[in-house]
Amino acid sequence: MNNLLRDSFILCVCIGGAAYFLNGNERFQSFMSGETAPIEQAAELTTPPPATVTQPIVNSSSAVSIRKSPDGQFWTEGRANSATIKFLIDTGASTVALTPEDARRAGHNPREMTFNIPVNTANGQIFAARVHLKSVTIGAVTVRDVEALVVPEGLSVSLLGMSYLGRLQKVEATPTMMILRR
Repeated sequence: MNNLLRDSFILCVCIGGAAYFLNGNERFQSFMSGETAPIEQAAELTTPPPATVTQPIVNSSSAVSIRKSPDGQFWTEGRANSATIKFLIDTGASTVALTPEDARRAGHNPREMTFNIPVNTANGQIFAARVHLKSVTIGAVTVRDVEALVVPEGLSVSLLGMSYLGRLQKVEATPTMMILRR
């Protein structure tokens, strides 16, 4: 009788542990449901761009896929107004954030800007300038009238933030790709 009770207890613990693990494991749940989990990690502002940035893969007129880079980030080339810009996709950035050089190429002169928008960065608080971009395009996915900030220092690459991403129908991350859908 004691062996039966002990074996029943061990079986219950094993089943309970497996249920807890499988219920709490987002990767397993997304695999089982065929969905992908949304990304939640914000990128560091000082991340240098890789030597080469892969071109987005146009899936349709309303969707584009971006391959994950070896550094684990999603880098892409896009257009802001008429300028070609390397972007780091950053769901933790509330707006598109441009370096002064990229802002200049997109038609905004940093010398004529008012840097009065407080921005908290990994290096502390700085002041950025607000600009509006006529359009931001990644592959075939275009969003018009996008709010952006020009960050005068501490940003080594422009960030594709939520003022663009938040206006898309869907942003999903898989282990190897990010898919943007308009």
